[in-house]
Amino acid sequence: MAAISLNSRPEGLPSYFTNDSVGYAVNTTNMTNLENRGPSDTALYIGGIIMLIALLCGLFGNFLVMIVCFTKRDLSNIINIFIISLCINDIINLGFNNSLVLLSYFLGTFPADMLVCELLQHLTVLLMGSSLWHTGLIAIHRLIVVVFNTFYKKISKKAYTIFVLIFARVVPLLFIMQPSLGSMAYYEPKLIRCVVKKDFGPFTLLVSVFLMMLPSVILILCYIAIFIKVHQSSKSFRGSRQRDWLKREIKITKMFGMIFLLILVGYLPYGITRAIDKKLQWNGDFYVAITVFFAVANSSNPIVYGIMDKQIRSACFQILGLRPVDVNKNGGPITMHSKISHADTCVDTEDLPLNSSPGKAV
Repeated sequence: MAAISLNSRPEGLPSYFTNDSVGYAVNTTNMTNLENRGPSDTALYIGGIIMLIALLCGLFGNFLVMIVCFTKRDLSNIINIFIISLCINDIINLGFNNSLVLLSYFLGTFPADMLVCELLQHLTVLLMGSSLWHTGLIAIHRLIVVVFNTFYKKISKKAYTIFVLIFARVVPLLFIMQPSLGSMAYYEPKLIRCVVKKDFGPFTLLVSVFLMMLPSVILILCYIAIFIKVHQSSKSFRGSRQRDWLKREIKITKMFGMIFLLILVGYLPYGITRAIDKKLQWNGDFYVAITVFFAVANSSNPIVYGIMDKQIRSACFQILGLRPVDVNKNGGPITMHSKISHADTCVDTEDLPLNSSPGKAV
């Protein structure tokens, strides 16, 4: 597969948020000026090394989290199914998107042809939208669990899980399946990547609204409702079992909130930069820096899972041989009896609705 030459396309914008495009005829003087404004070799190599470290750590972390969620029976629940699905998105993103960007930094040119270059842009859109819709639909799930627990008892958990996993992928896929696929992008040598042409401004707008803004608004509204309800109900909890349940549910909710923030932190800088620097007048090294920032953010989700979910963290340590024996909150080993007791406290959310009266605390 032939690599794209640095002289194959003219100036464009830094991402799929691009709104400007220019013709393909460029004289030698203009191309020389364009190359001089591109990223320096030092920035490319340093950025490539950082991206390589982030890529390897991200792949290792996501595969590790998937393995423990698949193999540990006590981690078989709806929340961890969602985590596995997000890990799959991250692995595809790291294994394909970030790997190609990494290679382009080391080679100084995109390492494949135009078809793959455009596919890279569309896959970025697909995975971003899928991950954001995951967090939006998971926020609805958290709202139902914490606030509308009575309704949660009545719905099919399996059906809702399947709905989330399918919907979060089908909606972004609809934006990619269109007749113009294959002719929507051009190569931008300054950025060493492909960008979407100006003619597809409506496509860019729809992507921004339906794949970024809508799931973000859903998540924010759900989280506001959750924390208002929790604030109103926490004072009425008298039983330690209810307090433990509430603490765990809020921790899970915060964990997915952090994942949402990481996704936005990874993708927003490029969009904001595009809106400000429409003529690509900024230093090429700056674009390398925000691309590296994007790559590091994309690789950090396993850290959030490990920090905010004690069961996943303990299982990861155990599978790596770093903690051969789990410990309880008092620092002692977890025996079969203590595992049973722990299972009693980490009960299914169906059993402890926030709407239960104080007198019925367990």
